[in-house]
Amino acid sequence: MFAVRVAVGRELGPFGDAPGATPILNVPLAEAQALAVAAAGLTLADAAPVDEPYLCFGACTWFTADLLRRFASGGPGRLQVDDPDFLRDTSPLQPERGLYFVAIRAPGQPPGFDGPARVLDLGLRHTPAKAPHPAFAHAYRGEVALGPAMVHELWHWSHVTRVNLLALAAQAEDARATWESGGVFARLGLVLPVLWRAKSVHPAALARALLPIPRSAKVHPTAVIEACVIDEDVEIGPFACVRGSVLGRGCKVDAYASLNLAVVGPGAQVGRGAMVNLCVLYAGAFVSSGGGFQMCVFGRDSFVAMTATMLDLSFGRTIRVDTDEGRADTDGYFLGGAIGHGAKIGAGVRIGYGVAIPNGTLLVAPSGDLVRRVEPSATGDAVWAVDGVARGRGTG
Repeated sequence: MFAVRVAVGRELGPFGDAPGATPILNVPLAEAQALAVAAAGLTLADAAPVDEPYLCFGACTWFTADLLRRFASGGPGRLQVDDPDFLRDTSPLQPERGLYFVAIRAPGQPPGFDGPARVLDLGLRHTPAKAPHPAFAHAYRGEVALGPAMVHELWHWSHVTRVNLLALAAQAEDARATWESGGVFARLGLVLPVLWRAKSVHPAALARALLPIPRSAKVHPTAVIEACVIDEDVEIGPFACVRGSVLGRGCKVDAYASLNLAVVGPGAQVGRGAMVNLCVLYAGAFVSSGGGFQMCVFGRDSFVAMTATMLDLSFGRTIRVDTDEGRADTDGYFLGGAIGHGAKIGAGVRIGYGVAIPNGTLLVAPSGDLVRRVEPSATGDAVWAVDGVARGRGTG
């Protein structure tokens, strides 16, 4: 069966990029779509065939190969998903809840997504989501639905983190399905190479050996690396902890940094002691320790200085964000922010959840309490700062 890409979608603010250029596990979405189409046994075509059914998909739609295989086996119609747990986490800011720009078209029909919807059972696993602390319980609403067959569309910068997390989960679910469907010899074929690389049965050693580390990578022996994808020329410093993440070519993780389920682009850097969870760093981004970052997107060549803070959890109402149509509700309580391409965030800046900083912005904190000059009398133990000047006793 042939597959045809249809120009559906819009530029993602604040980055101004077409959806097809958005990195998904460090691969542009357009390329990720082509890989999934090929893995599903379909042929990507420039034009729709006229004498046979074909699949068409939107340029803004991310999907797995397993989803395409399941959907392509049925008759004409547009993809619809009705799993409530899956939709709760993936439908916010989507144009049509549960409907996706994936369709099977009848012979002779032009590419498009009109016509009846066809509900597809994704075969998802539902697992309970347990809050790490009672204070976070309001942000955990029901079970998490994951599986090898998943789909999401990119209409907003917040979808960049969600799609990358789904892509990470899909890889894990593929590995799980391969393990569960394999026989004894197939499982031995998976286990023995890991044991050979680990040279130990210790859980930490096994986790580090799940995926090979390139010879060109420089990983300090004290670093903890578990179930990651590491590209060439990556550097990971002493006592860094990296779990379930994708590290692009030439990126750097400094000492004591902590990364969990993060995607770090080529040449990007995570500073000393930084905490980066559930985040996406475009190529060349630099993120310092700051106040810890979760569910954030850092644009290409952006910079975030030490002591900068981005909030990510609302304890009141659900988080609202700016869209092309105005303010919109994400229907969730957990979301960081977005830093545009080339933007620079100075020390001490505090950014609220759901806020997007435009490309090229230089954002600095208020400087009213910043000492800019010291008077000669400012000595001893009776010195204070007034209007940016350090003054001594009796200077007024």
